[in-house]
Amino acid sequence: EIFNGDRMGTSFLVAAVATVFEFLIAIPLGVTAATHQYSVRDYVVTVLVLIGISLPSFFFGQMLKDLFANKLGWFPVSGMKDASVTYANAFEALGDYLHHMFLPILTVVILSIGSRMRMTRTNMLEVLNSDYIRTARAKGLSEKSVIYKHAFRNTMIPVVTSLAGLIPSLFSGAMITESVFDLTGIGNYALNAMQQGDIPVIMTYNMFLAFLSVVGILLADLMYAVVDPRV
Repeated sequence: EIFNGDRMGTSFLVAAVATVFEFLIAIPLGVTAATHQYSVRDYVVTVLVLIGISLPSFFFGQMLKDLFANKLGWFPVSGMKDASVTYANAFEALGDYLHHMFLPILTVVILSIGSRMRMTRTNMLEVLNSDYIRTARAKGLSEKSVIYKHAFRNTMIPVVTSLAGLIPSLFSGAMITESVFDLTGIGNYALNAMQQGDIPVIMTYNMFLAFLSVVGILLADLMYAVVDPRV
Protein backbone atom coordinates (compact mmCIF):
# COMPACT_ATOMS: atom_id res chain seq x y z
CA GLU A 1 0.00 0.00 0.00
CA ILE A 2 2.93 2.34 0.59
CA PHE A 3 3.79 2.19 -3.11
CA ASN A 4 0.38 3.39 -4.25
CA GLY A 5 0.69 4.96 -7.72
CA ASP A 6 -1.24 8.15 -6.89
CA ARG A 7 0.72 8.62 -3.68
CA MET A 8 4.11 8.20 -5.34
CA GLY A 9 2.97 10.27 -8.32
CA THR A 10 2.15 13.20 -6.05
CA SER A 11 5.53 13.10 -4.31
CA PHE A 12 7.36 12.63 -7.60
CA LEU A 13 5.57 15.60 -9.22
CA VAL A 14 6.38 17.95 -6.33
CA ALA A 15 10.01 16.83 -6.16
CA ALA A 16 10.60 16.78 -9.93
CA VAL A 17 9.13 20.23 -10.60
CA ALA A 18 10.91 21.67 -7.56
CA THR A 19 14.22 20.16 -8.71
CA VAL A 20 13.91 21.70 -12.17
CA PHE A 21 13.26 25.15 -10.73
CA GLU A 22 15.97 24.62 -8.12
CA PHE A 23 18.58 24.14 -10.84
CA LEU A 24 17.20 26.94 -13.01
CA ILE A 25 17.42 29.39 -10.11
CA ALA A 26 20.35 28.18 -7.99
CA ILE A 27 22.97 27.70 -10.72
CA PRO A 28 22.58 31.19 -12.30
CA LEU A 29 22.58 32.73 -8.80
CA GLY A 30 25.74 30.84 -7.91
CA VAL A 31 27.46 31.90 -11.12
CA THR A 32 26.53 35.57 -10.80
CA ALA A 33 27.55 35.62 -7.12
CA ALA A 34 30.96 34.12 -7.99
CA THR A 35 31.61 36.42 -10.96
CA HIS A 36 30.75 39.45 -8.79
CA GLN A 37 32.50 38.34 -5.62
CA TYR A 38 32.19 40.69 -2.63
CA SER A 39 29.85 42.96 -4.56
CA VAL A 40 26.41 44.07 -3.41
CA ARG A 41 24.91 41.41 -5.70
CA ASP A 42 27.01 38.70 -4.04
CA TYR A 43 26.04 39.80 -0.54
CA VAL A 44 22.32 40.08 -1.36
CA VAL A 45 22.22 36.62 -2.97
CA THR A 46 24.18 35.07 -0.11
CA VAL A 47 21.98 36.60 2.59
CA LEU A 48 18.76 35.52 0.87
CA VAL A 49 20.11 32.01 0.38
CA LEU A 50 21.22 31.72 4.00
CA ILE A 51 17.76 32.81 5.13
CA GLY A 52 16.26 30.07 2.97
CA ILE A 53 18.64 27.46 4.37
CA SER A 54 17.98 28.49 7.96
CA LEU A 55 14.17 28.39 7.84
CA PRO A 56 12.58 25.07 8.89
CA SER A 57 10.21 23.66 6.29
CA PHE A 58 7.27 23.42 8.71
CA PHE A 59 7.68 27.08 9.68
CA PHE A 60 8.25 28.44 6.17
CA GLY A 61 5.45 26.36 4.64
CA GLN A 62 3.04 27.44 7.35
CA MET A 63 4.10 31.07 6.86
CA LEU A 64 3.41 30.91 3.11
CA LYS A 65 0.08 29.20 3.72
CA ASP A 66 -0.95 31.75 6.31
CA LEU A 67 -0.06 34.70 4.05
CA PHE A 68 -1.11 33.58 0.57
CA ALA A 69 -3.94 31.20 1.49
CA ASN A 70 -5.49 32.36 4.74
CA LYS A 71 -4.99 36.14 4.53
CA LEU A 72 -4.82 36.93 0.82
CA GLY A 73 -6.87 33.98 -0.38
CA TRP A 74 -4.81 33.56 -3.55
CA PHE A 75 -4.31 29.83 -3.13
CA PRO A 76 -6.15 26.94 -1.44
CA VAL A 77 -5.26 26.25 2.18
CA SER A 78 -4.61 22.53 1.74
CA GLY A 79 -5.40 19.46 -0.30
CA MET A 80 -4.84 18.67 -3.95
CA LYS A 81 -8.21 19.53 -5.49
CA ASP A 82 -11.49 21.23 -4.72
CA ALA A 83 -14.00 18.47 -4.01
CA SER A 84 -16.96 20.84 -4.33
CA VAL A 85 -16.19 21.81 -7.94
CA THR A 86 -17.22 19.87 -11.05
CA TYR A 87 -14.70 20.36 -13.84
CA ALA A 88 -15.97 21.01 -17.36
CA ASN A 89 -12.87 19.53 -18.97
CA ALA A 90 -9.41 18.17 -18.25
CA PHE A 91 -7.81 21.62 -18.54
CA GLU A 92 -9.90 22.99 -15.68
CA ALA A 93 -9.00 19.97 -13.55
CA LEU A 94 -5.31 20.42 -14.36
CA GLY A 95 -5.49 24.13 -13.60
CA ASP A 96 -7.10 23.50 -10.20
CA TYR A 97 -4.50 20.81 -9.44
CA LEU A 98 -1.61 23.14 -10.26
CA HIS A 99 -3.29 25.88 -8.23
CA HIS A 100 -3.27 23.59 -5.19
CA MET A 101 0.31 22.44 -5.77
CA PHE A 102 1.87 25.89 -6.21
CA LEU A 103 2.59 26.68 -2.56
CA PRO A 104 4.04 23.24 -1.69
CA ILE A 105 6.35 23.38 -4.71
CA LEU A 106 7.34 26.97 -3.90
CA THR A 107 8.21 25.91 -0.35
CA VAL A 108 10.44 23.07 -1.52
CA VAL A 109 12.14 25.24 -4.17
CA ILE A 110 13.00 28.14 -1.86
CA LEU A 111 14.31 25.86 0.88
CA SER A 112 16.42 23.76 -1.49
CA ILE A 113 18.16 26.34 -3.71
CA GLY A 114 20.52 27.48 -0.96
CA SER A 115 22.85 24.49 -0.82
CA ARG A 116 22.95 24.16 -4.62
CA MET A 117 23.70 27.86 -5.04
CA ARG A 118 26.49 27.80 -2.44
CA MET A 119 28.04 24.75 -4.10
CA THR A 120 27.92 26.42 -7.53
CA ARG A 121 29.42 29.65 -6.17
CA THR A 122 32.25 27.86 -4.35
CA ASN A 123 33.12 25.69 -7.33
CA MET A 124 32.99 28.62 -9.74
CA LEU A 125 35.33 30.69 -7.55
CA GLU A 126 37.79 27.79 -7.41
CA VAL A 127 37.72 27.33 -11.18
CA LEU A 128 38.05 31.07 -11.89
CA ASN A 129 41.30 31.08 -9.93
CA SER A 130 42.77 28.25 -12.01
CA ASP A 131 45.76 28.68 -14.29
CA TYR A 132 43.92 27.77 -17.47
CA ILE A 133 41.35 30.49 -16.82
CA ARG A 134 44.12 33.08 -16.48
CA THR A 135 45.60 31.72 -19.71
CA ALA A 136 42.26 32.03 -21.51
CA ARG A 137 41.95 35.65 -20.39
CA ALA A 138 45.56 36.36 -21.39
CA LYS A 139 44.77 35.06 -24.89
CA GLY A 140 42.15 37.81 -25.22
CA LEU A 141 38.98 35.74 -24.90
CA SER A 142 35.87 37.64 -23.87
CA GLU A 143 34.80 37.35 -20.24
CA LYS A 144 31.55 35.72 -21.33
CA SER A 145 33.47 33.05 -23.26
CA VAL A 146 35.83 32.45 -20.34
CA ILE A 147 33.00 32.02 -17.84
CA TYR A 148 30.42 30.04 -19.80
CA LYS A 149 32.63 28.06 -22.19
CA HIS A 150 35.65 27.24 -20.04
CA ALA A 151 34.79 27.71 -16.37
CA PHE A 152 31.15 26.64 -16.28
CA ARG A 153 31.69 23.08 -17.51
CA ASN A 154 34.25 22.31 -14.82
CA THR A 155 32.05 23.99 -12.24
CA MET A 156 29.26 21.54 -13.08
CA ILE A 157 31.33 18.43 -12.29
CA PRO A 158 30.78 18.53 -8.48
CA VAL A 159 27.18 19.64 -9.04
CA VAL A 160 26.53 16.57 -11.21
CA THR A 161 28.03 14.28 -8.58
CA SER A 162 25.71 15.79 -6.00
CA LEU A 163 22.80 14.34 -7.95
CA ALA A 164 23.38 11.08 -6.06
CA GLY A 165 20.81 12.29 -3.55
CA LEU A 166 18.35 13.41 -6.19
CA ILE A 167 16.69 10.08 -6.93
CA PRO A 168 15.83 9.33 -3.27
CA SER A 169 14.38 12.81 -2.91
CA LEU A 170 12.24 12.38 -6.03
CA PHE A 171 10.46 9.32 -4.68
CA SER A 172 10.70 9.67 -0.92
CA GLY A 173 8.49 12.72 -0.67
CA ALA A 174 8.88 15.88 1.37
CA MET A 175 7.51 14.65 4.69
CA ILE A 176 7.00 17.93 6.50
CA THR A 177 5.87 19.93 3.46
CA GLU A 178 3.33 17.29 2.46
CA SER A 179 2.04 17.24 6.02
CA VAL A 180 1.73 21.04 6.22
CA PHE A 181 -0.26 21.23 2.98
CA ASP A 182 -2.12 17.96 3.53
CA LEU A 183 -0.87 16.28 0.35
CA THR A 184 -1.48 12.56 -0.11
CA GLY A 185 2.14 11.78 -0.94
CA ILE A 186 4.41 8.97 0.17
CA GLY A 187 6.25 11.29 2.57
CA ASN A 188 3.07 12.20 4.44
CA TYR A 189 2.08 8.53 4.48
CA ALA A 190 5.43 7.52 5.99
CA LEU A 191 5.20 10.30 8.58
CA ASN A 192 1.77 9.10 9.69
CA ALA A 193 3.14 5.55 9.91
CA MET A 194 5.95 6.77 12.19
CA GLN A 195 3.50 8.58 14.42
CA GLN A 196 1.32 5.46 14.65
CA GLY A 197 4.24 3.11 15.21
CA ASP A 198 3.59 1.11 12.04
CA ILE A 199 6.95 -0.69 11.99
CA PRO A 200 6.47 -2.72 8.74
CA VAL A 201 5.69 0.45 6.77
CA ILE A 202 8.63 2.32 8.31
CA MET A 203 11.04 -0.54 7.55
CA THR A 204 9.77 -0.82 3.97
CA TYR A 205 10.12 2.92 3.50
CA ASN A 206 13.69 2.95 4.84
CA MET A 207 14.70 0.00 2.65
CA PHE A 208 13.16 1.78 -0.32
CA LEU A 209 15.25 4.89 0.41
CA ALA A 210 18.41 2.80 0.87
CA PHE A 211 17.89 1.14 -2.53
CA LEU A 212 17.29 4.49 -4.23
CA SER A 213 20.41 5.92 -2.59
CA VAL A 214 22.56 3.12 -4.01
CA VAL A 215 21.06 3.65 -7.46
CA GLY A 216 21.61 7.40 -7.17
CA ILE A 217 25.29 6.97 -6.24
CA LEU A 218 25.80 4.61 -9.18
CA LEU A 219 24.21 7.04 -11.65
CA ALA A 220 26.22 9.94 -10.19
CA ASP A 221 29.45 8.02 -10.77
CA LEU A 222 28.42 7.29 -14.35
CA MET A 223 27.50 10.93 -14.95
CA TYR A 224 30.83 12.04 -13.50
CA ALA A 225 32.57 10.01 -16.20
CA VAL A 226 30.39 11.67 -18.84
CA VAL A 227 31.09 15.27 -17.81
CA ASP A 228 34.78 14.60 -17.06
CA PRO A 229 36.25 12.20 -19.67
CA ARG A 230 39.59 12.22 -17.79
CA VAL A 231 38.01 9.80 -15.32
